[in-house]
Amino acid sequence: MVPNRLLERLRQGQVCLGLSNGLPAPGIIECMYRGCDFIWVDGQHGQFSYDGALNAVRAAAAVGVDVLLRVPGHEHSTLCLFADMGPAAVMVPMVNTPAEAEHVVRGLRFPPRGVRSFGGRRLADLYGRDYPWERELMVVVQIETTRAVANAAAIAAVDGVDGLFFGPDDMKMSLGIPMDVPLTGDPRLQHALEQTAQAAQAHGKAVGCVCPTPDLARFAADLGVRLLAIGGDTLFLRTTAASRLSELRSAVGG
Repeated sequence: MVPNRLLERLRQGQVCLGLSNGLPAPGIIECMYRGCDFIWVDGQHGQFSYDGALNAVRAAAAVGVDVLLRVPGHEHSTLCLFADMGPAAVMVPMVNTPAEAEHVVRGLRFPPRGVRSFGGRRLADLYGRDYPWERELMVVVQIETTRAVANAAAIAAVDGVDGLFFGPDDMKMSLGIPMDVPLTGDPRLQHALEQTAQAAQAHGKAVGCVCPTPDLARFAADLGVRLLAIGGDTLFLRTTAASRLSELRSAVGG
């Protein structure tokens, strides 16, 4: 079996740091993602077509980084299409109940556990026709609403779910918290993450979160969060460009 490095690292309790990718340009991955533990390719809110997402997975393989590929929905046809691209992990948004988690697992696992269809072109070409048994796929579901937090323990208990990923922005929407409030800036938000982490750990599952600053990353890691998304292409391009432009305007008296 081809080892799933990301899943193995998480099972060993290692902290894995990754960057998100929202722009469909393989050159960005080749340029700035070396050294990451994973790349979060965002097929939900990023600007990806099918070809764009597939090329992102291929570019990540070229630089030796595992992919956490977020899909846009729960439909089995969508789950199979993205899983057949060959990422280390598939992340599914807005999973609010154990029944929804079970539906996701069935769409991503092959029989007898699930109903995923055989025949992925890239996987068969890379690993042969035994690919369902040659590569273990990590299944991550997102906890993004107050309803999901209330059900987090039951969701984590679903066989075939490997991890929970706390979505702070949609949780802010769910709680009526302004978007510029940091993860530790409201006790309700902080408590929601704590509940999610505890639920995952109680069932031996990994837990992830978006932590774009050292203080937030340290806080989350202290809670047992091991899958840390620390920024991404759009964030760094926007903030670094703005900072450099400001510095040079000041330098030339602009």
